[in-house]
Amino acid sequence: MVYILELKTSHIVAIKIVIDAISSLLTDARFDFYPYHIKDESTDDIKIGGLILKEVTKTAKILVHLKIDADKLDIYNYNYDKNKLSIGIDINNLLKCLKCMSHFDNMTWIIDDTDINKLLIILESYEKKEKKTFKLNLLDCVDDTYDIAPIEFPYLITLPSHDFQKYCKDMATSSDKIEIKVTSNKLYLSGKGELGQIEFEVGESNNGLSIISTSSNTNEIVQGLFELKFLLIFTKCTNLCNQLTIYLKNDYPIIVSYQIYTIGEIKLILSPSKY
Repeated sequence: MVYILELKTSHIVAIKIVIDAISSLLTDARFDFYPYHIKDESTDDIKIGGLILKEVTKTAKILVHLKIDADKLDIYNYNYDKNKLSIGIDINNLLKCLKCMSHFDNMTWIIDDTDINKLLIILESYEKKEKKTFKLNLLDCVDDTYDIAPIEFPYLITLPSHDFQKYCKDMATSSDKIEIKVTSNKLYLSGKGELGQIEFEVGESNNGLSIISTSSNTNEIVQGLFELKFLLIFTKCTNLCNQLTIYLKNDYPIIVSYQIYTIGEIKLILSPSKY
């Protein structure tokens, strides 16, 4: 038996948080695994490989972009004879496996050459000398690609993850949608519903909101209207990191980015609603 793929991490709580959030958006997904090092054919640069997930929801309103870096995992062995290994996973079934964990130290994923239609998931607790093993049935997957062209955003917005979650929850009590507006030094959140109109104004502060202008036009105002029910799903990732990053551009989807502890990043990209 030869392992086509083997990865191991101690950050299993982070993985569970990510999969739990994704399960509210996707029923199944294609997970693409790449060699530890990837050579860029156009530049000859060497990049770090690992796991990438890029999936659009059935409503086509949301793109989920997940990247786990090979060099941030405890073990990452890629022995497939091609430059990409793609597997289809039922997200809810994967979440069922991860919900069985309690006080486990490590999680291992294995695909071996004797049964490439199964993903072996092993949860281990060294203190309890306990091990749980799952053989997850894999799905057929279509090799669709979602190329995301580089976009310049006027502002780079960072703020505490828990603050963003609280703003969305507070706004959702009275509104279905939220308008997000950013200037060079302030963030405005507004909505309207049965009780009337609501507006939150947030200024920059130490350990709070930070807005960095990335263009010469520091007077530019960017804004967009977005469905709160989806942003609330995004906030399931709140406990992954202290600070999140928001990318906002007029007439363009909003990107909400969370660092997955120290092992990767998840970007949740939501199309704007009409005013």
